[in-house]
Amino acid sequence: MEEEEEEDVSPKVSLKNNGSFICVAAPLFLYDKLPEEPLKLTILKLDGSSFDIEVARNGRVEDLKWTVIEAFSHCKISWLHVWGHFCLSYCGTKLLSDDDLIGTYGINDGNELSFVRHVSVGYNPEKTQSEGEDHQFNEPKAI
Repeated sequence: MEEEEEEDVSPKVSLKNNGSFICVAAPLFLYDKLPEEPLKLTILKLDGSSFDIEVARNGRVEDLKWTVIEAFSHCKISWLHVWGHFCLSYCGTKLLSDDDLIGTYGINDGNELSFVRHVSVGYNPEKTQSEGEDHQFNEPKAI
């Protein structure tokens, strides 16, 4: 059986002009710097179906949204429309600020997030609603 050669991890030293030793290269093994496993999350769509994604544990809401977009790269979707009318939610809290860290919301590996409706930036509560509109969601009433 062949033995693998072990890598030399001892610091490399050299002599200065005055004869003292200096360290010129010392490999560092910082285990806290190893890449973390991504969070595996399930996203529940409005129609009740779901899909799985993976996102960096230290990611932001914006990273989460981009991961959702990438999951549907094979489809032609107006994401401007989607994010203008819907947002992701975790345990009833809407994830509205793109700069928020995912961990801020307590999201952990295996959690489920869902798409929910939200008031878009262009929403004007002063606007008069027609008689056929539902005042709660601005959608036509079902007949």
